[in-house]
Amino acid sequence: MPYILMIEGQEIPIADEIAATDETLRNALTPFYPEIAHAEITRTDKEGITQIRMVKKAGTKGLGDILQTLITSEHQFNPALLLSWQIKMLEIQGHLNIENLLLLQDELETAITTGREWQTELEKSLNILKKSPPIPSQIPISGF
Repeated sequence: MPYILMIEGQEIPIADEIAATDETLRNALTPFYPEIAHAEITRTDKEGITQIRMVKKAGTKGLGDILQTLITSEHQFNPALLLSWQIKMLEIQGHLNIENLLLLQDELETAITTGREWQTELEKSLNILKKSPPIPSQIPISGF
């Protein structure tokens, strides 16, 4: 049975295997029409031809929320870096000695443990990003 996709005022013939299910249709078209990722799909038979209408639905604008969250989030430095800067300052000032290092021993242990935890969380986030499928941006990204 022939299929015709009706989208944005256009009528586009679609192969049977692509039009077979809403999921395969959505997967095939989303790279070219990212705004239809969550579109409402309706099918009607008219004179032996299945007309498929895709009507865009308003979605959330995640970029703004994520960007605003990052902007307003508390800025933090890795405790291991802060402690390394503190030790470097002791060295610059000529106060880096065994006595001062012994005084920092508890801070060293905490900084090492916390630094490793942060590293683990960063690696998890990076792995999630690496496994995420690429999608085209709907807005230009400045600087690229």
